[in-house]
Amino acid sequence: MISWIRRRRRDKQLAREASWVEERVVVSADSDWLTVVFEPMGAVYEMQPGEHLAIVFEGPATHPGGVVYRADYVSVAPGLVGRMSAFDSVGDEIDLETGVPL
Repeated sequence: MISWIRRRRRDKQLAREASWVEERVVVSADSDWLTVVFEPMGAVYEMQPGEHLAIVFEGPATHPGGVVYRADYVSVAPGLVGRMSAFDSVGDEIDLETGVPL
């Protein structure tokens, strides 16, 4: 019976992830430097004018993640149960814990 319960929990997890969506957001620094803070890790990424970041959120359709523009920086965060990844202008993935390209 325990193995059946574990299998059922695994199936629920697959069903939950199947209902997830993937959203891509591009954050760009048009005419001035822009600081991007990856929450909840707190890593900082600095963009020069003309650069952009492609942010990919994966999570429930209700809230996969979000971008909040502040006065002097941009904050990006995944949803509570979602995932997030970021890519610079060249296409290199950014380490979300350090803010450095991998």
